[in-house]
Amino acid sequence: MSATRTSALTRLEGLLGTEHLLTNPTQLAGYEVDGLRPAAVAQPGSAGEVAEVVRFAAAEKLAVIPVGGRTKLRIGAAPRRYDLATDLTRLDGVLAYDPGDLTLGVQAGIRFAELSRVLAEKRQFLPLAPAFAEQATIGGILATNSGSPLRHAYGSARDYVLGMEFVTGEGIETKSGGRVVKNVTGYDLHKLMIGALGTLGVITRVNFKTFPLPHAQTTFVGSFDSAAQALGMCRAIAQSALQPRLVDVLDPAAAQMIDPAHARLPAGQWSVVVGAAGDERVVQRHGIDLARITKGARATAFVALTDEEEATLLGRIREFPKLAAGTSPAATLFKISVVLAQMLALLERARQVIQRNQLASMTLLRASGIVYLALVPTALDAATLARLTQAATELIHASSNSEIGGRPVIEWCPTELKSQVNVWGPARDDLMLMQRVKKAFDPQGIFSPGRFVGGI
Repeated sequence: MSATRTSALTRLEGLLGTEHLLTNPTQLAGYEVDGLRPAAVAQPGSAGEVAEVVRFAAAEKLAVIPVGGRTKLRIGAAPRRYDLATDLTRLDGVLAYDPGDLTLGVQAGIRFAELSRVLAEKRQFLPLAPAFAEQATIGGILATNSGSPLRHAYGSARDYVLGMEFVTGEGIETKSGGRVVKNVTGYDLHKLMIGALGTLGVITRVNFKTFPLPHAQTTFVGSFDSAAQALGMCRAIAQSALQPRLVDVLDPAAAQMIDPAHARLPAGQWSVVVGAAGDERVVQRHGIDLARITKGARATAFVALTDEEEATLLGRIREFPKLAAGTSPAATLFKISVVLAQMLALLERARQVIQRNQLASMTLLRASGIVYLALVPTALDAATLARLTQAATELIHASSNSEIGGRPVIEWCPTELKSQVNVWGPARDDLMLMQRVKKAFDPQGIFSPGRFVGGI
């Protein structure tokens, strides 16, 4: 950073205090994004201070990346510039909570695990269930639109986020939505913030609809010899009257990672994990009907998990992206949105690509319409990078063609791969609209420049 900008940071220190502006190289290393380190880290303690930091950055033309638990800095394309990290972890409070009304307002820097503990005291929860649950913050979870196994029953975050407060690229504090379930205040601008990777604004507050914890719940596992049989069970569930909380499918490699001892996920089998919740009669009905469905789908085994087994297994399934990313320095994680009816065809295309490029892989499928496919080479050398690049290119094409109709994104990969492959997949028809929205919210383009779709 130039001497002029160094002087600017000295002035920023005057706004936040010495203890809340980090410039030590050792500290800055923890905020690195794809090889770029910021010159400083601002740690505002209020929404007002966030706005001051952003106004300052806009005036000085500093590139800003909002951060929280720093669990998702690998997501997105490499930034073009990165001058200042805005760390929101001091904004970690519960601002309003009405258990009787099922509404909640929190600051964006609160960690998901801590918020879950607060809600559990009132026997309530949020169906976010992200990976990196202990470290991830609410703002980061929403900015990256983190996946959840509970989407099957509760929908995505857009369905239960009631409103938000955020700071635009001009440093304007903005509100969207409200604090109650039936709300007519303003437009749903906050929904644009979900999944925008911090390129439109800095989220400072989120209002949620909360949910009561179920009176009873049980998780069932069906084991199958093939993907076709496992997905056949998923289709049968979809065509039944059952309303499970989650329906996830693990290929044998993913099952091995999730349950290394094969306590409940047998070796070499495709595992279908189904969660049922409600009153005791509802859970019992699920057990009876699922036993019938699995038998019809030619399952080799069908079991109901104990409470302890359920907590362990579902916790590791929730952490699938984290666990897969940790298996190799070259781990490359695809998140592909695709309808259940096309998942088997997608798996076959992916199998051919993976075999042709001599790579190992593991797959988690969600019947709600998401496929996580991890390529896990044992090392990252020039030859491996070449095969990884070829495989990623082929997978993007195979999953997004007219037959499959999927939307692929590479959520996690080595920085070296990002210069070879577009991690956001094929060009989107709505890119011009997205660019207009970006211009409206962030006229100078200071937020996470280059990290989002189309270089936004």
